Amino acid sequence: MKVLVKPLTSFFMLIHSMLISMGISNPGWQYFLDILIFTLIIKLILLPLTIQQTKSSAKMTEFQPKFKELQDKYKNDPQKLQKKQMELQKELGINPMSGCLLMLIQFPIFIAMYEVIQNFPGFDGVPFLWLKSLGAPDKTMILPILSGLTQYFYGIMMLPKDADDDDPQIAQQKRMNLFMSIIFVVMLYKSKAALWLYWIISNLLQMLMQLFILKKYMQKTEEDKVVK
Repeated sequence: MKVLVKPLTSFFMLIHSMLISMGISNPGWQYFLDILIFTLIIKLILLPLTIQQTKSSAKMTEFQPKFKELQDKYKNDPQKLQKKQMELQKELGINPMSGCLLMLIQFPIFIAMYEVIQNFPGFDGVPFLWLKSLGAPDKTMILPILSGLTQYFYGIMMLPKDADDDDPQIAQQKRMNLFMSIIFVVMLYKSKAALWLYWIISNLLQMLMQLFILKKYMQKTEEDKVVK
């Protein structure tokens, strides 16, 4: 991960230099735009992974009700249920390991970006909106709370669209999502305001991309059904 930190830091500084050359003189807005552009470009680089992850999530929406039918039908035959589950996953093109693979690929980049923002010295003493310094914690807790909320709602978006609240697995995912969003804020509330700004921007961009990709995927699915 340290291998990624240096080039990402240089890339961040390059964006900052470009904004200065464009005549943006307010330091707070300079760094806000730095973080926005930096995060957007990284998201675009990771877009193929995001598309794959979104498609997998959409397929799970179709998988859940069909799998529930199988559970009811083969509740007394676990081996038969497992076989039918694998057949259904193959039919819908679902790879159970794809989610783990995507996380493993994205995790080093995620940690490297955290290191870039958290350790970048330029934020110290730079005011932005109500913040006295982007390099200091947000004592009002506005940014940490907003970050936790955007993280929570992104987690909700990742659930199957027709998820049944009475489904124990769905209920557990929702509880875990809420718990992780809260613990994330509690553990890192003393972090730089710039880092929280990055998390919020990152979550919002991810949610927008998710909605756009999902809309396009559902349109294509409907078109394929019409053709068939």
